[in-house]
Amino acid sequence: MKMNKFVFVLISFVLIYSCKEETFYPKPLGHFRIDFPKTDSLVSYSGPCNYTYDYPFFAVVQDKDNCNQDIHFPYYNAVVHITSIKIDGIGNNTLFYHSEYSRKLAYEHRIKADAINESIYSNDSSRVYGVAYEILGNVASNYQFFLTDSNENFYRGSLYFNSRPDIDSVRPVLNFLKENIEGMIETFDWKE
Repeated sequence: MKMNKFVFVLISFVLIYSCKEETFYPKPLGHFRIDFPKTDSLVSYSGPCNYTYDYPFFAVVQDKDNCNQDIHFPYYNAVVHITSIKIDGIGNNTLFYHSEYSRKLAYEHRIKADAINESIYSNDSSRVYGVAYEILGNVASNYQFFLTDSNENFYRGSLYFNSRPDIDSVRPVLNFLKENIEGMIETFDWKE
């Protein structure tokens, strides 16, 4: 009898306290908000190297040895690594070698890439010629380019995000930075 009474009290207790109304809070839909500044304000780079270009005010240019640079975008956790090479035509230091090596570096991403789009740049008045590679997909570097005067100067850049590659997460920032890098390319000029 005691056992039946205990079971009855236990079942009653469970039923009474399990019947209270539960409040359901759905997971909110949305993504992080990313504010993009207007890129009207440009800064001119005219350091000790043999080139000039305009870059957005929110970027930080860090000069390194031999006119190599890192262009940091701290708010977006991204960096463009720049390599500048003086071509002398001796051994592997030729325009053909460096342009093919740049193409090889871009196409090494083809294993993970969904597509690789090439854009050709040509500005005869400032003697700036080059190719940009937009690499679509979850790859380490989504945008690479090289510029040359087709004679003695070679300038190569690669955009990297300091995070794990996830194109769905970085696409808005990638598109924004790509526009700014293309603006840098369009204002690029060699010093005499």
